[in-house]
Amino acid sequence: MSIENVVFRKIKEISAREIQPRPTVTAYQIASELAVSSDSLLPTLAELKQLRLVSFCDGKGASIKLTLLGTVVKRDK
Repeated sequence: MSIENVVFRKIKEISAREIQPRPTVTAYQIASELAVSSDSLLPTLAELKQLRLVSFCDGKGASIKLTLLGTVVKRDK
């Protein structure tokens, strides 16, 4: 499974834990749960943003949220 799929699935998992729809998820939170550095996640998050699956809540990608498209897409492969 590609790293983009792993990160995307982790974002969806973290988002599903919250009561509000499409909550903000921090890159630090994703990195700590995947046991990787936040800096190594930035290219992957940028790729997911380019695919329009996530949007950045700030300009740097430190906090993100799923887009409407991201809530319905399944990336299992």
